[in-house]
Amino acid sequence: MNKIYKSVVLAAVMGASLTSCNDFLTIDPVDKPVQESYYTSPDALRSTTMTLYAAKTWGNFHMNFQWKMDMINGDMFYTYGDEGQWYFGTYTSINPYINEGWKGLYNVILFANSIINDIPRVCSGTITQQDINNAIAEARAMRGYCYYMIAEVWHDAPIITDNSAMISAGQFDVPRNTQKSIYRFAMNDLDFAVENLPASDNDAYRLDARKARALRAKLAVTMASHSDYGYDRDALYKKAADDALFVIENTNALTDMDFATLFDVEANNGPESILAIQCAVQGYSFGNAHNVAWSRSAAIADQTWGAGKGPTISLQKMYENGDKRRVWTYMTGGDYYPMLARNNGGYNYLFVSRDSDGEVFEDKNEMLAHIKKYIIGKGSDCDGNVGTDQDAANNIYLMRLADVYLTYTEAVMGTANSTSDATAMKYYNMVRQRAGVSEESSVTYDELLRERRRELAFESQTWFDTQRYRYRNGDQAALDMINNGYGTGFNRCAQYVGKPGLTIDTSNENNRDSYVIVQSKAEYGQYDPINLTSESFVAPVPAAVSSSSPSMLIEPVEYDFGSEE
Repeated sequence: MNKIYKSVVLAAVMGASLTSCNDFLTIDPVDKPVQESYYTSPDALRSTTMTLYAAKTWGNFHMNFQWKMDMINGDMFYTYGDEGQWYFGTYTSINPYINEGWKGLYNVILFANSIINDIPRVCSGTITQQDINNAIAEARAMRGYCYYMIAEVWHDAPIITDNSAMISAGQFDVPRNTQKSIYRFAMNDLDFAVENLPASDNDAYRLDARKARALRAKLAVTMASHSDYGYDRDALYKKAADDALFVIENTNALTDMDFATLFDVEANNGPESILAIQCAVQGYSFGNAHNVAWSRSAAIADQTWGAGKGPTISLQKMYENGDKRRVWTYMTGGDYYPMLARNNGGYNYLFVSRDSDGEVFEDKNEMLAHIKKYIIGKGSDCDGNVGTDQDAANNIYLMRLADVYLTYTEAVMGTANSTSDATAMKYYNMVRQRAGVSEESSVTYDELLRERRRELAFESQTWFDTQRYRYRNGDQAALDMINNGYGTGFNRCAQYVGKPGLTIDTSNENNRDSYVIVQSKAEYGQYDPINLTSESFVAPVPAAVSSSSPSMLIEPVEYDFGSEE
């Protein structure tokens, strides 16, 4: 997959060399645009669309923002500095990670725009209209999915379709468009992609018509969750169900795929992957940084910043006994990983690890657990697929097949609060079968979201699920759910402390019975209950953007679709 990263340097990024006082309208420069005479063959065109998937293109998003959503939704415990504001729900427009997320998604969108607007003008030689249509469809699918994510984080945001023209015209002060407009725009993009992408593609990482239908299903269930926009909700749920079922029936069975290896390099672009950011060991932002940002210690990583991070108590309490996903999602006492620390015979997780002199080498954190998903170890553990500049080669999922199975169940359920539909339950239970837990004869909407949380933890999906719950049931219901730990009764303040009256020493420091869970300062915890408010559900426009585009701060407007549809 190295050719993807080479093409980042080779690709013509129309408008990348232009600058403005509002840098979210400009693509992060990757190189000088090449001559238009380059686009004379299908291979040359595809070398440009490759970069839609490259980690470098998505750099600001996946390096500095994506996993902050795992903190705000209460899956990941971390309370330090500006990042910690996401755990407390106290971020403001000056939080730097809000700007990184905004820039990151718009960078992909603006790159897609350059393909949609400029490629048809410059292509020549052996490139056919079908080649051009395929490239445009690929770009529109990616743009549509990015706008879907923007609509769920910021709700209202500008729809940009031709950034080069805006810059040339000096049009830097742009208003936000409504969330409803963004949904419609994204659906138009995905409809076009489904109609114009090929049924399959020789490059396993690329979007095709089947994968575009998976993305469209996610957008459709999101739109259908709204009771406030005047949608034909039943029609949207049916569209989502039809799309999801098509994907399921035309993809290898989920139960044939091993959850244990889904987040390793070996699974890159396998049948589970619908859309993934393509990663490589080629330097900062070219690879997956989770191995560094989340790994516990130098025992299992060449670089490590994850000692203070871990699965929240509420997430830990979501897993049933025997759930095979648990050990591959997070590490806790007694877990053993033969693929980590191979030179030392594998890695045994202890709450506290000591060296031969009795000095603490790995200390416990407040969760008595650390993250495993996406952690692939040292370079020596994985054939050099981890670099030394926050760059690992395991791809980052934006959507995978299990999500499609659960989206189908949600779509069949529709506006009801439960379903026992035989086909919906078949696919819901296939997710549970792979996890090694019991099958169910029916499922409620709340239970479905809990199943999604177990399956998709640390993949930045629970935030989007919480938003749909909110659209269906209102702010207060969503707040009650998230502040109550998704029905577990454990607020995000919950942590482990030493059992009162017990001295913790080398004889008992690795015994879970030496610790108790507390949820207040009165119990010697660090925090009293941390309750999000409705303001936490919508991220503010970054101050760095609104300062140069003050129209962002006025009421959003409907997008003028004109003759685009």
